[in-house]
Amino acid sequence: MFRSRKTALCCGLVIGWVFSHVPGDWTWAQAVAAQGDAARNPARTILLEVTSSTWMPRGRTLTEVGPGIRNKLRSAGFTVVSDASVPHAQTRSVAYREARGRQYRIDTFGTEITCRLRLEHVALGTLLDVTVRESSGEQYLGTPPYIVAIQEFETNPYVYFLADLVKGRAVSGLDVTESLINGLERLTKVTTSGYDPLSAPHSMTHLETGLAGAARNRTIAELGRLGDPRAVPLLTRLLTDSDPKVRRLSAVALGAIGAVESGPALERAATADGDQGVREAAGAALSNLAAHPAR
Repeated sequence: MFRSRKTALCCGLVIGWVFSHVPGDWTWAQAVAAQGDAARNPARTILLEVTSSTWMPRGRTLTEVGPGIRNKLRSAGFTVVSDASVPHAQTRSVAYREARGRQYRIDTFGTEITCRLRLEHVALGTLLDVTVRESSGEQYLGTPPYIVAIQEFETNPYVYFLADLVKGRAVSGLDVTESLINGLERLTKVTTSGYDPLSAPHSMTHLETGLAGAARNRTIAELGRLGDPRAVPLLTRLLTDSDPKVRRLSAVALGAIGAVESGPALERAATADGDQGVREAAGAALSNLAAHPAR
């Protein structure tokens, strides 16, 4: 039963990935319409340049990164073009590479993904330049390694919230941390009763909806790694989330940030939370606050 359910989960992930990346609605007519939109509003137009390579024998990458990024940008209200002669104020360049990873057995290899994401503005220069690195992992647990690599790539905060990062930098002048906080704030509503992520202001593909939990958890951890106190209010609220993993990760992130204002909430979690892992994480965070009282 366990193996059957795991197989069904893997198949569902692959099917969801395929349908979310097939640019079936990106027809010639819509490409022409996009050029018209670009001429009317070049400030909201992005030239998308994608290069990709893979170690796979047939030369086809595991994910069609171009259509996926195009969909993300379009969902945020941008017009995306591929012709440099079309008026545009920004250029999004994507350099995606898949390299062969570790060997798990004679006929099974992992995949190492490296993707550099750059956003250039004609007047403001480089607005964003990040490199994402993901892999199939160290252990082979039965799930095909390429699925693990794809899922890790798709749930990386800088890929999952790509549209938030671009819109934040290009439209609102927000930095990376602010954009991630806003994206996480929006994502926490996915599990709210009655919320429809496909009709929300920032629409999400079916794959993004299915991976929302993993992306949320990784973003919480990334905010802790960044160590920016601006994330403290949101992380403090997440200490009362219904999911104990979210509460535990939030406690760990707050401990990494070390902001004293998170102390009362961490004390409540350390003593009253119903999950032992959360209590232990909150207690460790409090110890870090005590060790660094000036932070």
